[in-house]
Amino acid sequence: MRLSEIADGLAVKPATASDAVAVLVEKGLIKKGKAPDDRRAIAITLTPKGQQEAENAASWPDFLLAAVDQLSQEETDVFFRGLIKMVRALQERGEIPVSKMCVTCRFFRANIYSDSDRPHYCALVDAPFGDRHLRLECPEHIAASPETCTEQWQSFSGRMIGPS
Repeated sequence: MRLSEIADGLAVKPATASDAVAVLVEKGLIKKGKAPDDRRAIAITLTPKGQQEAENAASWPDFLLAAVDQLSQEETDVFFRGLIKMVRALQERGEIPVSKMCVTCRFFRANIYSDSDRPHYCALVDAPFGDRHLRLECPEHIAASPETCTEQWQSFSGRMIGPS
């Protein structure tokens, strides 16, 4: 990867990404070299040790999902809705990069069904779904217009689950 790609992916300034890269180089997790397509550019790649650490970090979602499996269906729904609200708040403040989550997708329709287990609709797959199936990073995501995102967010966040 290039430094600019890392900065964009982390939603930080290039100088901050550069500092992080320097620390990771010192720890032996990444190395810098010439980019094969442009000798003037620097390519940043994982070392074998960095690859191992990346694989360990990639297993975190499985570890966390096992813990979430201990929640009841209602608790899971509340947890996912709360998590999405937290992610959106962090994104709006520029503290984390914008992810490809359902509530920002052109295919998402929030709370269009009265079924409390499956109130949302995905136009891509033409199916209703519930809060526990909301995605934070969908490979099929296509960003909705800013106006549609605002409308969908208002519809999504206006529905409360459980006791108020």
